[in-house]
Amino acid sequence: MNRKNILVAGTAPSHTRKNPTLGLAFLLMLAMAGSAFGQTLTTIYSFGTAKHDGLFPGTGVIMDQNGNLFGTTGVGGKFGAFGTVFELTPPVVQGDPWAETILHRFQGGRDGKNPLARLAFANDGGLVGTTVRGGGVNDSGTAYEVAQTPKGIFRDTILHSFGSTPDDVFSPNLGLLVQPEGLYGVDQGGTTGFGAVYLLTPPAHGMAWTQHILYTFQGNGDAALPSGELVRDAAGNFYGVAVLGGANNLGAIYEVSPPVASGDPWTEKVLYSFNGTDGTLPVGPLLLGPGGVLWGTVEGGGANQAGAVFQLNPPVTPGDSWTLSTIYAFTGGADGGSPATGVIADKRGRLFGTAAGAIFMLHPPAKAGKPWKETVLHAFNPQDGFIASSPLILSKNVLYGTTAQGGTFRSGTVFQLTLP
Repeated sequence: MNRKNILVAGTAPSHTRKNPTLGLAFLLMLAMAGSAFGQTLTTIYSFGTAKHDGLFPGTGVIMDQNGNLFGTTGVGGKFGAFGTVFELTPPVVQGDPWAETILHRFQGGRDGKNPLARLAFANDGGLVGTTVRGGGVNDSGTAYEVAQTPKGIFRDTILHSFGSTPDDVFSPNLGLLVQPEGLYGVDQGGTTGFGAVYLLTPPAHGMAWTQHILYTFQGNGDAALPSGELVRDAAGNFYGVAVLGGANNLGAIYEVSPPVASGDPWTEKVLYSFNGTDGTLPVGPLLLGPGGVLWGTVEGGGANQAGAVFQLNPPVTPGDSWTLSTIYAFTGGADGGSPATGVIADKRGRLFGTAAGAIFMLHPPAKAGKPWKETVLHAFNPQDGFIASSPLILSKNVLYGTTAQGGTFRSGTVFQLTLP
C-alpha cells in the first residue's frame, strides 16, 4: 500500500463513558428538527451486506488521495467476530454503490482483537491502529499495521503488545499520531493507573519496535484517564484531554512537552481544569487552530447539562493562564447533545461534529463577542444510522463518518453529507 495521509479527523469514545442511548422522545425531536439547509445524507455502505462482514463501526474513517475510505469495525469478521479493517472504494459511475474490501479480519490471538481506535496512515503508507484486547501479553491489546505486500496481499504486523512492562498502557482504544520519528499514543494504564503518553519507534533492523513511556499521569490534580488522541504543535508540544483529573476531578486539558536536553524527562502541565458549569467529561481529539487556539468537546455539564463545544485560548503574556470560553452549550433537545468526538473546521472557520444522533455545524460570529450559531445538518434515524458518535472528516465540501448501529442490517453505516 502506497498511500499518503491527506485527511485525518477527530477519536474514539471515552474510556469511561459509553455512547449515549437515545430515548424515543429525543429521537423524535431530532427528526423533527431535520436539516435547515435541506442536505441529503447518503449511506454509502451498510455493514452486514456481505458474509463475514465487519459490524458496528464507531471510530470514523480516513481518506487517501484517491478518495478511498478506510476504517475499523469493533466486531465482526470470520474469526470469532474480533473485528476488521476495511476499505471502501468510490464508484466509477456516479450512483453506483461503493465497494467494500476487508483488508484484515482479526483472529483474536496474538494479532489482537476488537480494534476500537481510529486508523492513521503510517509513514510507509500502511494503516496503523490499536486493539483493546489480544496480543502476546495479558490480553491487553496491540498496536498494529496492516500493509500491502509486493504480491498485493494485505498483512497484519504487530508493532507492540501492550502490558509488556509494569508502566505500560493497557487496552488502548485511542488512535496513534504518526510522526517522522515514530508513533505517539496516549491511553489508560501506566504505573499509577491514570494513563500514560508513549512513543513507538521503528527498528533499525529486524521486526521489533521499541516503546518509550514519555509521561505517566499522576492524578491528585493532574490529568487522569486520557480520552482523546494527541495533537502536536510546530514546537513539538502535545495536547490532549482527560476525562477525569484536574483541580476538580471533572476533566482537564493538558500539555506534554519534550525535554530541552536529550535524556531529561518530559514535562506535563494542566492547561485547564473543568468545573461543571463549563462542562465535564472532555472527550475526543482537540483541534489545533491558528495562534495555538484549541477547540474541543465536553460530553456532559455546561449550561444545560448536555455538553458543549469549547475554545481554549493561549495566554497573551507567557506564564499567564489559558482562557476557556464555551462557544456552544447543547440543550439535549433538537440541537443534539453529549458531543464526544471533537470538532473539525473548514476554510470558512465553521466547525462540524456529531452530537448524539445529529450532525451539527457551528457558524463563527461576524463580530467578536457575539454568540456562535448552531445548525443541525442532519438528524439520524434507525434507517440511515444510529449512534452517530464518530469523528468526521471533510473532503471537497463533503463530510464523511460512521454510525455504530442502524442502517439496512442494523449493524452500522458509513455516510457522506455535502455541505451548504
